[in-house]
Amino acid sequence: MLRSYSLQHECREELFPLLKAYRDAVNRVLEELWDNIEWEKRKIPGKKQYRLLPKYKVDIHSGKYKKKLRESLLQEWPFAAHWVDSAIKTAYSI
Repeated sequence: MLRSYSLQHECREELFPLLKAYRDAVNRVLEELWDNIEWEKRKIPGKKQYRLLPKYKVDIHSGKYKKKLRESLLQEWPFAAHWVDSAIKTAYSI
């Protein structure tokens, strides 16, 4: 599900810091998720090829992990907390 929030369009200079911070938050979540993946190499039976399978180091779907991730993003977040929640959901959907 994609969330959208209504904002006045005529405040470009005021929105730029929010959009930039939101983009950076999504990128931080993606980096965190990618850092917690180990790639396992498995041979395909009967072929000379291998398949790379992702294996998570932590349970990324647990509420405890998401709460820790949210708290780390909110430490220096100057905007409303729902933007952090939206950034986490966006990164998980990617």
